Amino acid sequence: MRYTLASLFLLLSLHLSFAQGRRLHVDAYATGANNGTSWEDAFTDLQSALFAAQPGDCVWVAIGTYKPVDGFNRELSFSLKAGVKMYGGFAGVETKLEQRNWERYKTTLSGDIGLQNDETDNSYTILYIETSETETVVDGFTFTGGNADNYDPFASKFSRSKCGGAIYVKAEGKARPEIRNCSFERNYAREFGGAVYLFTGEEKEEILPFENCWFTDNRADGFSQQKKMNDSQGFRVYPNPANSMATIEGMADSSAYPLHLSLFDVSGKVVRAMEVKEMTGKLYIRVSLEGLPAGCYNYQIADAEKAILDSGKLWKQ
Repeated sequence: MRYTLASLFLLLSLHLSFAQGRRLHVDAYATGANNGTSWEDAFTDLQSALFAAQPGDCVWVAIGTYKPVDGFNRELSFSLKAGVKMYGGFAGVETKLEQRNWERYKTTLSGDIGLQNDETDNSYTILYIETSETETVVDGFTFTGGNADNYDPFASKFSRSKCGGAIYVKAEGKARPEIRNCSFERNYAREFGGAVYLFTGEEKEEILPFENCWFTDNRADGFSQQKKMNDSQGFRVYPNPANSMATIEGMADSSAYPLHLSLFDVSGKVVRAMEVKEMTGKLYIRVSLEGLPAGCYNYQIADAEKAILDSGKLWKQ
């Protein structure tokens, strides 16, 4: 009986260990064993960590710039497996996720392979996600330089070489990756999704949920609802913190109007809601904070079809 109980305990321990997943570290400047088990022995190549990761694992990526390939193969992308969580914004010493600072320790995934600053040989897609799990997470990265500009008339208009300059998501059913605290800058697609494209295999278009993400100078030549979000540029809040009035500034595609702004308290209750009519040139939304207690509020801007264009935090002092 003692042997049976010991065996059961061992199996349970192994199951719990697998369920919790491993933590793999990536640091371009690490000089250790290159196996990802610690910051000292971190992988220096991000794709090596993503290849080793299994569902339930987390990949922590330190400050630096990472590229899908060290060469000229434009068709290669970082590939994130279903059920893996990928976090950027680490200095390379942290032991807890909440210790990272993704704004200070910028972790960039760049498509600028080949000749530097020559976009014609950039990666078609920087990150490819094929997911059937809701636990897939991308959090704390800057994506720049993706260039899905394939002009081959025989290639599908929904292919990775023509859509999703920064991220291309192939999703099954209702599963969607969570994309948070990311910045998308200067990405392009010949067809759809200058920054991000979601492919479900169905005719209807769907929008990925974003949380606290920024989109700046992304462009797609084909029309899509996702394009309206990808082409919404550079939203920022000022002053932040604010006293009685805050302004949200940015750009929105003309087809996105009217916009809808919602302000939520920490419990998720809507405390302000307003509709924004079309503006020419730069967009300015003034939000009154009169009568609201001091603290942190979440805002969300949606287009006419309720697709989220921007979200973030606004502080009242």
